[in-house]
Amino acid sequence: MKLKKLGLVMATVFAGAALVTLSGCSNDDSASKDIITMKGDTIRVSDLYKEAKQFPSMPTTTLLQNMTFDKIFAKDFGKEVTDKDVSKQVKEIKTQYGDQFSSVLQQQGLTEASFTPYMRTQMLEQAAIDHEIKSTQYTKANLEAAWKTYHPDVTAYVVAETSKDAADKALAAAKKDDAGKASFEKTNASSKVTFNSTSTTVPSEVQTAAFKLKNGEFSNVIEATNSSTGASSYYIVEMVKTSDKGKDMNKYKKELQSVIKSEKEQDTTYVSSVIAKYLKKYNVTVKEEAFSTLFSQFTQTSSTSSSSK
Repeated sequence: MKLKKLGLVMATVFAGAALVTLSGCSNDDSASKDIITMKGDTIRVSDLYKEAKQFPSMPTTTLLQNMTFDKIFAKDFGKEVTDKDVSKQVKEIKTQYGDQFSSVLQQQGLTEASFTPYMRTQMLEQAAIDHEIKSTQYTKANLEAAWKTYHPDVTAYVVAETSKDAADKALAAAKKDDAGKASFEKTNASSKVTFNSTSTTVPSEVQTAAFKLKNGEFSNVIEATNSSTGASSYYIVEMVKTSDKGKDMNKYKKELQSVIKSEKEQDTTYVSSVIAKYLKKYNVTVKEEAFSTLFSQFTQTSSTSSSSK
């Protein structure tokens, strides 16, 4: 789990949440006043103050949502997400970012002290989503849909050039004769990669062209656009070892499940519907009028999704 993916839902759903200040709650007569109730638990004003001290940079709405998710998901998945698991994940991410770890946390309004409980909430949420996907989404119809576009591992030289002219010249030299081919392979040894149709490092345009090649064949120059920057790159592919998936879908069942899982995790409508299910299961009720729309995005998304089926 990479830090940039933290808040699988938080990053997409909470971005537009209005920042409600604590002053709205401080006018209450008692710190014990309920803000949110649920089966077996309650979030009071005093709980919110305590959370705000730990996460001073987070909007109140986000704090309340996170607190609620932590409580409801822990009821089902608390035994799966242990302190040991959380510590291991935190350590891995800290190692990944090295000296930049503190500054990256700061950008997300976190400190090293608050990162661990934040990560726990994230992991509990992920466990709930994974459980729902496993329980409901690995259907025959979904597996067959994934199978239609799945291609197993191939090994090839995937070489990128910054201009079409450079790519055209490199391809012509490589295809000229055996010496040119050998020179191409030697020069681009580090560009020899193994990938399949689930790869995120090889552009989809390159994959489509590559999967059509036989062993030893070169592709034409392939133009691919970076979705983040809009810049174009020009690729040459030489197939080293292709593969045929055959007709036995069950042989690749785990890979197909991985495709489905990835698609569902990136589907914000689906993720919101999972959260809505747990909000309903534990009868989460907002008692404080100032936060009456706290979970409306989840429930509205769920209703829309249900009505469109």
